Amino acid sequence: MNVISRRVLERIPGNCAFRPIIARRRHLSQKTKPSELARDFAFAFDIDGVLIRGAKALEEGKEALKYLREHNIPWILLTNGGGKSETERVEGLSAQLGIDIHVDQFVQSHTPFKRLVHRYDKVLVVGGDRDKCRHVAQDYGFKDCVMPVDVLASNKSVWPFHRFAQDDFLLSRPLSSEKFDAVLVFNDPRDWGCDTQVIIDVLTSDNGYYGTKSSQLKQTVPIYFSNDDLLWANEYPHPRFGQGAFRRGIETVYKEYSGAELESTIIGKPFLFTYEYAHSVLNDWRRHAFGYTNDVHRVYMVGDNPASDIRGGNGYGWDTLLVKSGVYKDGDKLDSRSKPRAVVDNVLAAVKLAVELEIKHKLKNTST
Repeated sequence: MNVISRRVLERIPGNCAFRPIIARRRHLSQKTKPSELARDFAFAFDIDGVLIRGAKALEEGKEALKYLREHNIPWILLTNGGGKSETERVEGLSAQLGIDIHVDQFVQSHTPFKRLVHRYDKVLVVGGDRDKCRHVAQDYGFKDCVMPVDVLASNKSVWPFHRFAQDDFLLSRPLSSEKFDAVLVFNDPRDWGCDTQVIIDVLTSDNGYYGTKSSQLKQTVPIYFSNDDLLWANEYPHPRFGQGAFRRGIETVYKEYSGAELESTIIGKPFLFTYEYAHSVLNDWRRHAFGYTNDVHRVYMVGDNPASDIRGGNGYGWDTLLVKSGVYKDGDKLDSRSKPRAVVDNVLAAVKLAVELEIKHKLKNTST
């Protein structure tokens, strides 16, 4: 499947039929067990602000996953986070949440980059802590993975204001050649200044050769962003800027420098490509772990960010449930594409509401 361009993805149709409601405490029917409905529906959970907040797991998140395990209801994790391998992230989340999570249940922002391996050999890998994203890119199959610190190590005048320590330069690698095929922003950069300079240098190079300049500063190399979250939630009481803020910075600098609009591809939530990818992962997991041969009838996307979780879920045709434990707070405005099926306090309330809705679907279909 081809990666869909940003301009196309931004026109995802919203599902305006849903109107937000405030869910109150409900009691499940004693006649229908959730496990009896498990083959017909499933969940996709965001992580930050839903199951965990910063380094702390939310108790409702632990209870929600325990409830689903007890009733054999399938679920996956769908996050705009990243910066580590899927295996490392799953191991850490399993320990935090007190439940075994399989790597096949996990889709992070840059997981779909795997589908770009056959297109590009030498890529500039941007973002993440130290050189972890380089290793992720190599695990995906990219042949030649260069980081901005490699470019800086070859010539410190590339960005003379850097604050890299000697230990950081020990992680750098000599440049085997200077021609880049693509720029891949895997995760939030740690040094926006250096990364911005190196990215713009690559984008406006002569056919990808670093240290050269194209005529009229024309963009000659494609750039991909793994997510577009302007905000995300951690332990701080107010949301923090994410990769989406960095993307807007790159666009602004590029336009001021070249006079042209940056052409970029953005994946992650809320874009269609990521939801298509996640839906296939979810069906594969249901077949692998539960033996279900049918495609899932209904998916409940549970998230805290209306602009990514809810907008993307609505656009793909999933049911969406918005929690108040992360980015979204009471009183925040929701546009027509970001209105969920329901607004609830936390992820456990979302799970219980979804199960009740499934029971009602079952009773309605049985009666007709």
